[in-house]
Amino acid sequence: MTAEGISILLGILTFVTVLVAVGPDPLRHLLSRFIPSLDPQHLSCRILQFEQETESGYSDLLKIQMQGQIRAAQERCDTDLLIQLMDVTDSAHSPKPVLCRRQEWTTEDSPANEYRIHNGVLPARVSILTDWVTVMELNVSELVFPRRGPCTLECTLSVIEKSGGRTLAAAKGRIGVISGHRGYEEIQQQRHTKQTATLQLALCIWHLTGRDPAGREILQQWIHGQTPAVEQIPELDGSRQDQWIEEASDSLLGWADPADRYTAVELCLKIAAAGANIQKPLIERLQEIADKLEIPKDRFHALSQKYLTGRVGQMENPMVLLGLSEEMSDEQILSKLTDEYRKWNARVTHPDSQVRQQADQMLNLIAQLRSRHARRV
Repeated sequence: MTAEGISILLGILTFVTVLVAVGPDPLRHLLSRFIPSLDPQHLSCRILQFEQETESGYSDLLKIQMQGQIRAAQERCDTDLLIQLMDVTDSAHSPKPVLCRRQEWTTEDSPANEYRIHNGVLPARVSILTDWVTVMELNVSELVFPRRGPCTLECTLSVIEKSGGRTLAAAKGRIGVISGHRGYEEIQQQRHTKQTATLQLALCIWHLTGRDPAGREILQQWIHGQTPAVEQIPELDGSRQDQWIEEASDSLLGWADPADRYTAVELCLKIAAAGANIQKPLIERLQEIADKLEIPKDRFHALSQKYLTGRVGQMENPMVLLGLSEEMSDEQILSKLTDEYRKWNARVTHPDSQVRQQADQMLNLIAQLRSRHARRV
């Protein structure tokens, strides 16, 4: 084809394009399949990333911008902007919501995490933004992704008719960011891991009480208080107790903070205290769990006194409540008993009747043990 023929062809194509652009809407929709800018709802969205200086250092700032054409059904159309953020890092799976810590991103009547802001009245039925306009600024630290690390963030920006709710224009923009915080899927996984591990330890103690009904009630109350709730009390094979304790302790050490580990030990002590009898193997298991969870001995001692003092008469070896062991010499035991006596004697006038009752029980136990070991010195 000659140069003249090419020029004629280009002129014809240009004329047809202009004709269709100003022609009926169906023709524009048809041509927009090949030339997106002719789509009546064509709008562009982009996300830019900047480094922002703060009092504590530097942070990454995201600017959500739009440019292009907005076509309304009538003049003077009042509009809103709707912004939705998704994590599209894993293209093999469905996009996942990206949450925002700002309060205005959550609404009472919808569980969706999105932001809606008034955009104002359009100046004409067909409004064109020739320059990029910033509609939102966000700090990356304000966003909560499913998981930490490199992520692909996708923003869907929609211009909505305020009165009827019809979408007038919509566009998507993407950017790669790095999330340095734990994602909500990781937090949920951590919560589930902690719940499972705590339940495993509590089950082991409950089985050592002979599956006492009172202990079962404590277990059920704890289960119903979890979020999300554990469905039921699982069965425990007695031969797997050592394995369960080992696995659960490792999980709590890896995922839980000290407060969660103390909570696990407290639940075990509550179940033990609910049993009809507190045998020596049960106490040894409790001490083993506390050691595996790296609970300091003095803290475990204090927790044991809190939950087991009222069960002195049902304990096979109540010495543990006073921090005593059979490996200690008589002199060491008497010295420890003197310290415990001072502590419990100060509680006999406590305003709480339950504390006074515990003090009386412990003082009686101290008197018995002191008499026994004093004769040996």
